[in-house]
Amino acid sequence: MLLKNCRIVKDNKIIEGDILINDNGVIEKIAKDIKVDDETIDIRGYLVIPGVIDAHVHFRWGEEEKEDFLSGSLAGINGGVCFAIDMPNNKPPIATKQLFYKKLKDCKRYSKINVFLNFGVTEKNYFEIIEEAKAYKIFMVKSVGDLFIEDYSKLKDILNQNKVFCIHAEHKDIINENLKKYSLNSWTDHCKIRDKKSEVEAVKEVIKNLRIIDKYNDKKPHIHFCHISTKEALYLIKKAKKDLKNIRITVEATPHHIYLNKDMAEELKGFGKFNPPLRDKDDNIALIKGIINRDVDIIASDHAPHLLEDKLKDVKNCPSGIPGIETIVPLTLNLVNKKLITLFDAIRVLSQNPAKIFDINNKIEEDNLANLTIIDLKKEGKINVELFKSKAKFSPFDKWEVKGFPIYTVVNGKVYEAYGFYY
Repeated sequence: MLLKNCRIVKDNKIIEGDILINDNGVIEKIAKDIKVDDETIDIRGYLVIPGVIDAHVHFRWGEEEKEDFLSGSLAGINGGVCFAIDMPNNKPPIATKQLFYKKLKDCKRYSKINVFLNFGVTEKNYFEIIEEAKAYKIFMVKSVGDLFIEDYSKLKDILNQNKVFCIHAEHKDIINENLKKYSLNSWTDHCKIRDKKSEVEAVKEVIKNLRIIDKYNDKKPHIHFCHISTKEALYLIKKAKKDLKNIRITVEATPHHIYLNKDMAEELKGFGKFNPPLRDKDDNIALIKGIINRDVDIIASDHAPHLLEDKLKDVKNCPSGIPGIETIVPLTLNLVNKKLITLFDAIRVLSQNPAKIFDINNKIEEDNLANLTIIDLKKEGKINVELFKSKAKFSPFDKWEVKGFPIYTVVNGKVYEAYGFYY
C-alpha cells in the first residue's frame, strides 16, 4: 500500500512525502515520489499524524447491549482512533488476574484497533502485578462492586509502587456530605452533589500521600489524573509536578469538560450527566489554557456508552457518561480551527503524550507498524449521531458544526475510511 502526497506531521514539523506500507503492515519507506507497482491512495495533501490514542474508554465488556470490543473499535476507526485503553469497571470488575486475561482474550479476538486494558485496584489486590496491564485504575469514589478505595489511609501503601496509576479523583466524603444537603431532583443538583470541592479534596488527598512517598525516595510511581475538570485541581497538580522529584504526574482532560458547563445542565439533561460533572465556564477556559501551557498532558474521551432509553430517564435513574471516541478528534481539531490551540498542541495531547505516558509506539518511522490518523483540518460538517458506529447513538454534540475531521484511520497497516459521522 502506498500513501501518496502526504503532509506528515513529525517533531513539530510538516514534511511532504509518500509512505510505503508493506504486506505486514510495516512502514517500509518514507520519501518523496516513491515509485512502486502497488495499490495507491492519493492522500491529496491531508495531514498524517501519529495514530491517535484514546487513553480512557469503556467498551462495556460483559454488557454487550451497550457496547462490545467490535462496535467500540469500529467507533474508534470512525473517529480516527488507532489505540484505546479500556477501563476495568465492568460487571464484574476486572480486579483479578483470571478476569483480566479472560477479558484480554476477548479484546484480542474482536477488536479492530489496538486496545489495551487497565487493571482495577481494590484494598485487597493492590500488590498484584499484571504484566499486560497498561496501568492500574484507582477509583476514590464507589464504582462497581469493591472497585474503589474506601479507606484513604491505604493510599500511601497503594501508591508506593513502581506502577502507572490512573486515578478517578472525586472525594467520597465530600459527596456523602453533599448528599445530605441536596436532593437529587434536578440536573444541576448532580453538579452540586459532586461539586468542585469533591475533586479538589481528592486531588489534595493523593498529593498529600505522594509527598510522603517522594521523601521515601524508594519507589517511583507515575500518577495519571483522569478527567480533571476544575481550574483549582489543575493548579494543585501543577504545583505538585514541580515540587515532587521522584514522582511523575500527568493530567487528562475530556472534550465534554472543555466545551460544556453546568449552565447547560438543565438543557442537556441526561446527555450532560457525567462523573465528574459539568463545571463552570472558568473551568472550560482553564482546561484550554492548560493544553497551551502543558499543564494538561492529554485529551481522552472517557467514552461511556449507555442504552439511549437509560439516558432519557430522570436524573436519579440516568447513568453518567456519553460515547466520545468518535468525537474526540473533530472536537479537538475544532479548537485548532477556532485558534484556541495550535495544531501541534492538538497532536501533542491526542498522539504524542499518550504514547509517552502509556508506552505505546505510534511513531511515523520506517520499520514501525503503520498506525496513522489522516486528517482534513479544513473539512467542515455537523456531527451526526445516527452515523456513529458505537451502539450508543447519542451525544450532547449532535448537530454541532465543527471544522476538522479524520479522513482515514490506518491500523497496523490496514487503511479504513474514517469520516462517516457528519453531514
